[in-house]
Amino acid sequence: AAWKTRLVDFGGGPVRVTTMPWGDVSTAYHSTGISDIEVYMAIPASLRRLMRYGRFLLPVVASVPARRWLERRVRRGAPGPHAEHRASGSSRFWAAASDEHGRTATARLLAPEGYELTARTAVECVSRVLRGDAQPGFRTPSNAYGPDLILAVDGVRRDNV
Repeated sequence: AAWKTRLVDFGGGPVRVTTMPWGDVSTAYHSTGISDIEVYMAIPASLRRLMRYGRFLLPVVASVPARRWLERRVRRGAPGPHAEHRASGSSRFWAAASDEHGRTATARLLAPEGYELTARTAVECVSRVLRGDAQPGFRTPSNAYGPDLILAVDGVRRDNV
């Protein structure tokens, strides 16, 4: 986490983003075959510093007492954003791919709030499965239904830059 930072324009000017070790790194590899994928997120500078310098605290955080304390804190917190935030929030994505000749393709995606987007995408996939549009075996959503699956989700717009 936080090993790399860069500026990205999501459509409203540059925003500082930081690498995150999310599952998207793995699923994007399975979807595209591209082996050097980086996933970033816009986070406050204080959290970026904590992630960067907090690596040295991992042995302490991994201890049983620290894990128990952290688990209690998580359980006391909200289970996720409130319905009002899910309904009014939005997510912005930016992607760039370059080939060995230095050519780059870039796109931006505007979508509903993250929890809402996940739920809508899951419903879209389940609807297709229930219609009989499914093959057995492991697939990412884009492997199963193509790279434009996300555009079938209400409230999603892609701009090729």
